[in-house]
Amino acid sequence: MCTFKNLFITKGMLLILTLGCSIHAPEVRVTGEKTALEREVIGTYEEMEEDTWMIASTRAVEGESETKVSPEKRAVLEALQNQKYNRDDIDEFKTKGYVGENNQGLLEIRSLESLEQNPEQIELVRTVVQEENENRKTIMERVIELNDSLKKAVREDVLSIFARINQENSDKGTWIQEPNGSWVVK
Repeated sequence: MCTFKNLFITKGMLLILTLGCSIHAPEVRVTGEKTALEREVIGTYEEMEEDTWMIASTRAVEGESETKVSPEKRAVLEALQNQKYNRDDIDEFKTKGYVGENNQGLLEIRSLESLEQNPEQIELVRTVVQEENENRKTIMERVIELNDSLKKAVREDVLSIFARINQENSDKGTWIQEPNGSWVVK
């Protein structure tokens, strides 16, 4: 009985010692798949969108008074508003296969063959795509201008980030241009 008691005490002490000692595993940080450049682009873009809401709400509160905004910022805010205005048309054009997201962050007309009998609709697609691309260029230029790290980066890398963002935000079934230039349906 004495040996059983000693064995029990010995195991208990070993357990206490084991619990008292801690083994620290190395800290593992799981980061997203986004690169630093992507995070910089997305962060700046989100700040611009917040500015749009802030200015809109400030104008609503102040009434007639004009919020002071630099010409560059005003151009970006107008581009963001235009994008919201055209979003439904662009989504429809993508769904119908008229346009796709290219690998430079812009919309590209893919096929208007089904619209041959409707010249007004063809003109609408061309006009909206041109306007959207001008808006995107304005926003891309401003994002690059506001970030030193993006100014120093290879321009094609930054444009490919915009392309990935636009492609990720596109619905399934829309045309996407791969980095190698080939087109696939998402």
